[in-house]
Amino acid sequence: MQVTLGLVVAALILLWLNQTSVRLYCQQKYHADCSVPGLNDNAAWTFGANLTQAMDDARSAFFARMDGTPTPEPVVIEPVVAPEPQVVEVPEPVVVPKVEAPVKITPLTIANLSPNDEVFFVGDSLMQGVAPHMANTLLKRYKINSVNLSKQSTGLAYPGFFNWPLTVQQTLQANANIRLIVVFLGPNDPWDMPVAKGKPFLRFHSADWEASYRQRVESIFELAKAHHVQVIWVGPPNMRKDKLSTAMAYLSDLYKSEASHYGQLFLSANDVLGYHDDTFSPYMESADGKKVKTRVDDGIHFTTTGQKLIAERVMSLINVQTHDLTER
Repeated sequence: MQVTLGLVVAALILLWLNQTSVRLYCQQKYHADCSVPGLNDNAAWTFGANLTQAMDDARSAFFARMDGTPTPEPVVIEPVVAPEPQVVEVPEPVVVPKVEAPVKITPLTIANLSPNDEVFFVGDSLMQGVAPHMANTLLKRYKINSVNLSKQSTGLAYPGFFNWPLTVQQTLQANANIRLIVVFLGPNDPWDMPVAKGKPFLRFHSADWEASYRQRVESIFELAKAHHVQVIWVGPPNMRKDKLSTAMAYLSDLYKSEASHYGQLFLSANDVLGYHDDTFSPYMESADGKKVKTRVDDGIHFTTTGQKLIAERVMSLINVQTHDLTER
């Protein structure tokens, strides 16, 4: 009896300390408000979350001091612009002030790099498969280093779970040599998403959802512009399941329109895999007429062959300016 009681008490203490992580994971997993009515307004309950955050901040500051790394300045996160002003519950995308005066944007036709430049990979498990192939080619062929922060189960819809715009901001501030960002994500985003404490989730594909999501996409382009960094945004391909595939087409069009607006590069993975309209196939025909498998059985991710095909196509959009090497 005492052992059981001790285990229950220990479990409650762990939940009390890790309540924020548990709630955000639940939201990202089930796409619903996972708050327990009454608890979020209870000072004793929320003290556990505040205590954990304070310990995390102290630990980060300690290791930064030990490594001799300056502690980063606090970043002000502006709230999402919703129909009415709201208090944001989760960290929201970094918003870089836009230039109000009309500026003529010259569309980027190819990304130009020099040997001392670096490439930054942003994305989910799709990028986790593609980035290593590109990073290996860039390093071996051109001696160009990469920063690969791709992380599975991430996207732009749940910044409380993982905040890509904030990560992009911090990475660009810490790495002055980054001259190109390659983005590849999407499958984790077509869901209703949280916006404010006590408010209903924004319904996927609604006008408010799109406005909020576009702001997050725009924040990445704005950060790139502010740091004079080029962007190649890879649109997700068709999926085996019709509902997810339709959602990917919607997001891909959104990414393409924003890339065009900022004069940056957009590449559709559908073009690489030979998909037309809403078609899907785990295979594609090679140049010698043979069928090669490009997608794994989940209908979402890529085989090694598929990963390499996308990596090679992205590489074709990159020109490394060097006196010693002429091949691209």
